[in-house]
Amino acid sequence: MINNLLCALEILRHKFAFAKVARTTAFFRQHLSWFTIINHDLGKLLLTLVCGDRIATRVHRKVAGHHRGVNMTHAQCIEAMCDWECARYTKPSKPLNAYDTWQTYYADVDMELLFYQYRRAG
Repeated sequence: MINNLLCALEILRHKFAFAKVARTTAFFRQHLSWFTIINHDLGKLLLTLVCGDRIATRVHRKVAGHHRGVNMTHAQCIEAMCDWECARYTKPSKPLNAYDTWQTYYADVDMELLFYQYRRAG
């Protein structure tokens, strides 16, 4: 139970970083609604409290649209970009920025235009 709470605190830390990146970056501020920001990884947070981190992570990666990889909607691609960008601030095991994460792990996902717009927005 204590371990589940500690894992949930890490997820909350990531959610706050996600919200900060989403609200302070012009591109994400234009494209992500408050509803998306609040609901980002909310299911994982609740599952972690009930089932533990390992099961919650597995279920979350299968269910959450921004973890699909292929066949993501435009909104899910942008949520994934923001997720990758803030992961480098909250997860020491994931030091890559959003663009490098995309190039390394998800190059098959067509997001070139989004990254072009992201870089232009500053």
